[in-house]
Amino acid sequence: MYCGSKILETPAIVRYSENAGDKNSLFLCLECTKKLNSNIWKPESFNEDFADQKVDLINCKDGSIVSGVRIQDFWDGFEDLTKRLKSKNGESLLLKLNDWPSGEDFKTMMPSRYDDFIKNLPLSQYCNPEGNLNLASRLPNFFVQPDLGPKLYSVYGQTSVKEHGTTNLHLDVADVVNVLVYVGVPKGNGNNHRAAILKKIEEEIDESTKKRLKNSNETPGALWHIFSTKDTDKIREFLQKVNEELGQESPEYDPLLDQICYLDKNMRQRLCEECGIQCCSILQFLGDTFLIPAGTLRQMQSIYSCIQVSEDFVSPEHIAQSFHLTHELRHQSKDEINYEDKFQIKNIIYHSVKDAVGTLRLHEENAHQKV
Repeated sequence: MYCGSKILETPAIVRYSENAGDKNSLFLCLECTKKLNSNIWKPESFNEDFADQKVDLINCKDGSIVSGVRIQDFWDGFEDLTKRLKSKNGESLLLKLNDWPSGEDFKTMMPSRYDDFIKNLPLSQYCNPEGNLNLASRLPNFFVQPDLGPKLYSVYGQTSVKEHGTTNLHLDVADVVNVLVYVGVPKGNGNNHRAAILKKIEEEIDESTKKRLKNSNETPGALWHIFSTKDTDKIREFLQKVNEELGQESPEYDPLLDQICYLDKNMRQRLCEECGIQCCSILQFLGDTFLIPAGTLRQMQSIYSCIQVSEDFVSPEHIAQSFHLTHELRHQSKDEINYEDKFQIKNIIYHSVKDAVGTLRLHEENAHQKV
């Protein structure tokens, strides 16, 4: 379990509520996914099932959208650099298949994968859609159910020492469980910088993670940068300052809620020097499961090609933070108000309290009858 600025060695399953008062906690569950059917999470398996489906991809080097790509073309380049799509100047694209498919589409299109993922989630009372401590399950069926996932995120690994973010700096209204289900080490002539990339990672991680990195049985996948929740406003102001220095007008959108920036090493260093804000770097290995509290500010860089599956949930411990974030969204654009509606936090709170009060009254009635 990661808490604050260090990783604590804990059993595979940690009681989520024990450190819920610390808003800067990120919970890391080890060995929680050993029972997953690894064969159905491989690129070859997705290719076999969905080869001809067309999707839109994100080029993480510049944020541009590559539309109408056959999904087979994406998976063919997942581990073979020679088969990756290229830009007009011949440079390999750093592609990401984002949120495909999600919600009910995931369950409908991939029933075996859905069942495999849900039944092997840690802390099922929180992470499972029907879990007793997942307050989203308290929303009555006559409501439009929020799209909590699962969501599939697949992204190519780095091919150079230049730092390219594959998930921009952002935060979420709900808690998130994120599982790294597959890591592909790219092959091909363009992978000459692998040793240099790993060396750069070692400069950021703690000693316990370095030991895992040197273990031949461990496969690193993604490097996360986690920021303290209390620094969110300062980071937002810092990004606005940088924007003004570039001669750009202050945008109407929110740089954190809209996920439009990634803080590279130079920017993280400047943030530390000017604002006294440091992040914690955490390396996610194959099979690692992250439980991320609502409002946690983070970004990610894929080291090797990664397939991650995430599921949102609403915990009692962080419902206040979820409510606070939805209130912030009121002041954002129309599109972001739709983001608020997706989770229906107020309705979830109302019906959770209603269920709790009903249970207490029933308990009192039963107690009186016994007397």
